[in-house]
Formats: sequence, structure tokens, C-alpha cells
Amino acid sequence: MSMMCIKNQLIGFWIIVFLFNVPLQNGVCGTPPKRGDMLPEIILDAPVSKKDSVYLGIGEKTRFSMKDVAADLIVLEILGVYCPQCHRQRPHINRLFHRLNKNAGLSKKVKFLGISAGATPMEMAYYVKQSRVPYPVLPDEKFLVHKQLNQPLTPYNMVITKEGQILYAHLGVIEDMDALFTTLKQLAGKTSSISK
Repeated sequence: MSMMCIKNQLIGFWIIVFLFNVPLQNGVCGTPPKRGDMLPEIILDAPVSKKDSVYLGIGEKTRFSMKDVAADLIVLEILGVYCPQCHRQRPHINRLFHRLNKNAGLSKKVKFLGISAGATPMEMAYYVKQSRVPYPVLPDEKFLVHKQLNQPLTPYNMVITKEGQILYAHLGVIEDMDALFTTLKQLAGKTSSISK
């Protein structure tokens, strides 16, 4: 066997080792947060849009956490602007948002927030405009929040309390938005009775 052949085999071996070890080092093999877990504290830059800041109820803050959002529950959507499943889910989750907002009691208790994993502000703004997203979506260009959540695939939807307790978690397209609407009504009733 020639030295060139041995050298090529060693290079191939190290490439395989590198490829199989990278996901483990980056936490890709971990599991995303699930129902019953507590989210780590997530600090986000305030939306550029004043309207979005008003919707979230965060006032003039330039950075905020979930505790600052003026709601009992937050529907937190982790999405990708180039994710086909996110595009497939988009019209349905938009309708869920509008349906919920027609109910004055629920719209005060539940807020929606999207975090766009890996998107630049420009990509995110284009996605929001083209997909007519009716609630704030924030860019996570450097995947900082995505890493805090153990890098879930997208779409990844959660319903959380202000304190970060996960009451609902779903990976992939939510096929039954009626069931999620019912769940949100039930959870909103429970959280308001807990907070009294």
C-alpha cells in the first residue's frame, strides 16, 4: 500500500470522526424542552416595530424576557424562514391567532411570539411580510436562543407561562389547530385561577 493511499485513508477517517462528533459537541443530539420542563431564562432584543412592543406589553424596554410579556401564557414558535414545514403551518397558525384575538378575554391572557432561528433581520422581515405573520417574530441570527432550547427542528411550538413553565410542546406541523385552541382556552382558565 502506498503512502498516498494510507494518507488518504487517514484523512477520510478523521473526516468521519469530525462529522460524527460535531453534532454531539453542538448539542444537536439533545432533546428540546418538553411539557413540564422549565425554559432557561431567554433574553431577547425588543422588536423594531413599536406596534409589536405594544402588543407584547414590554413598554420601552430594549431587551426583555418572557416575564416582561403582558400575558399569562405565551405561544412561542421556533421557526425557520426556509423551513417548508413552517411555511405549510403558517396559514393555519395565523388563523389560530386571529381566532384567539376575536375572544377579548383570551387575547388579554395569551400572546404569540415567534423566534426565527438563524435568520438575519432582513430575511425575517421578508418572511413576516410575505407570510403575513400577525404577531412579533424576532431574528435569532446567531442561533443563541435556538441553542438555549437544545436546537429543536422547526417548527417547534410551545405554550409557556411567564415564569417559563412549558404547558404544551409540539414538534412539526400542528395538524389540529382546533384542539390547540381548546387547549389554550383551558390553560388560560387554569393559569388565571392559579394567579388569583
